[in-house]
Amino acid sequence: MRYPFVLFDAGGTLFGPRGSFGATYAEVLLPMGLDLPAAGVERELREVWKEMSGIMPRGIDRYGYFEGGEDGYWLRFARGTIERAAGRQVSSSFAWDALRRLRQAFREKTAWEVFPDVMPTLALLRDQGVRMGVVSNWDSRLPGLLRTLGLAVFFDSVIVSHLEGMEKPEPELFRRALARLGGLPQQTLAVGDVPELDLAGARAAGIDGVLVDRRGRLGPEVGALPDLVPVARIVAEGLPAGPTWVPGR
Repeated sequence: MRYPFVLFDAGGTLFGPRGSFGATYAEVLLPMGLDLPAAGVERELREVWKEMSGIMPRGIDRYGYFEGGEDGYWLRFARGTIERAAGRQVSSSFAWDALRRLRQAFREKTAWEVFPDVMPTLALLRDQGVRMGVVSNWDSRLPGLLRTLGLAVFFDSVIVSHLEGMEKPEPELFRRALARLGGLPQQTLAVGDVPELDLAGARAAGIDGVLVDRRGRLGPEVGALPDLVPVARIVAEGLPAGPTWVPGR
């Protein structure tokens, strides 16, 4: 076996929102008196994410960056999204109430979709004796969400950026995951969906990586997989020759 250890990204690789994040926001906000189109909320949500990400140096834990820690981050994010989508300001009490409801909504299994290729692939790898971990830029709720989605049973290590105090592409996150799995970089494959975070971070830690591109966003020069089905063969035989993403390309 070429790679007895595999590290997976979480969001976009193993699971994603059922529908869209904007649809969940719109559903939560409707009984609060805001009737907003899901597509518009999704657009503004992505813009707020981009703006907040641009404030922080790469590799910094976003959920500990603002005053108030994780709560402070999500309040700023949710309030910014709501105000941009609604075209007006909302009160602090409204924003806090919306955040409470949004958090509850995203705790529910029905808010998420585990991609159909994930469970069979993880089960096959487990049956082959592969030790697996998660390395994800996420807040403190990820371990609970993995349990809710039935994914936690497959993983021997879960590295959450907020709990570790840093984000991908910091290679230290991958090193910590391997230390807890008992693996070496040359024995390990990393699987993710964002070249600048997942692939760059893995390679900086001396780990081979492969990308999954479920929505066809990456160009053919990247050589990404359409889903996780080929991962078992790659684990057994190694990465195929062909196009690959190069940092800075």
